[in-house]
Amino acid sequence: MKDKKKKNRLWSGDFKLKVVLDIIENELSYSQAARKYDMYLTSWSLNDTLPARWVYQYRLYGKERFFQTPKDYRKNPVRQFHKPSKEVEQSLNSKLNT
Repeated sequence: MKDKKKKNRLWSGDFKLKVVLDIIENELSYSQAARKYDMYLTSWSLNDTLPARWVYQYRLYGKERFFQTPKDYRKNPVRQFHKPSKEVEQSLNSKLNT
């Protein structure tokens, strides 16, 4: 039996931001987003904790976190909840009022 090499995927900052905004704007669950963007573990089980972690990071640090290296964000651990853009906030408010 051949040994399978474990593939570690590195997700780009653009991809992470795309997934997070899709979850927030379209009110997707983490499982729905994981299925939509094909996020599975090596055991073929759905990895819905990854999008949840990205949404948490987006809300805490903003989109800049996705484009930093680990060395950068360890130097400056500022933790503040990120406010969504005015367009996103207005669309969420309009959905709540209808």
